[in-house]
Amino acid sequence: MARRPLAPLRKTASFRRAAGRKVPRSITLIVCEGETERAYFQAVRVHYGLSTAEVIVAEGNDSAPSSVVEYARQRGAEPGGYDKVFCVFDRDNHESFQRACDRVRSLATRTRNPLPIEAAVSIPCFELWQLLHFERTDAPFHRCDDVVQRLREHIPNYVKADAELPRQCLERLCDALTNADWLARRAATNNSNPYTCVQRVLLHFAAVANEV
Repeated sequence: MARRPLAPLRKTASFRRAAGRKVPRSITLIVCEGETERAYFQAVRVHYGLSTAEVIVAEGNDSAPSSVVEYARQRGAEPGGYDKVFCVFDRDNHESFQRACDRVRSLATRTRNPLPIEAAVSIPCFELWQLLHFERTDAPFHRCDDVVQRLREHIPNYVKADAELPRQCLERLCDALTNADWLARRAATNNSNPYTCVQRVLLHFAAVANEV
């Protein structure tokens, strides 16, 4: 299937689940580090009414970014292929973070059989993306634990892979998209700490959900 470009940031109403539309035929693979990310994207998939036949959420063999990318490469090479493949991983303290980013670019731009693959990274961790649902911040974080502590100011009982948190986040999805767009524009001035481009996955979901 042909690759489809990501849609630009849309107005608030465009991110709501479109009722009464046909089931989209676009097939998306998301490979993430662990259960926290998996729970979030499963909730988003349901929110947009995209069946598992169209959006597949998978986990890599371990949490290292290089392993996530390699798993995505293997799955992306399966017969039939995917319209889009996202690798969701964090910088955190991973030694292979930059190598994984470079590998994604290499797979996407190679001359023979390029993959429709993209990295959706967070610095320092995925919890930053969750935090942006509740507040706008460009304060640097040295560890993921610092982000979790900040997130608990909004969700006092937060724990990783909390099944309830994705539902709370989806109520504030438009805020997260706006805040992430604002943060991305500040990357050059804050040395990309914090930073996330997870919003690209949500933009893709919205575009697929609005296909007729």
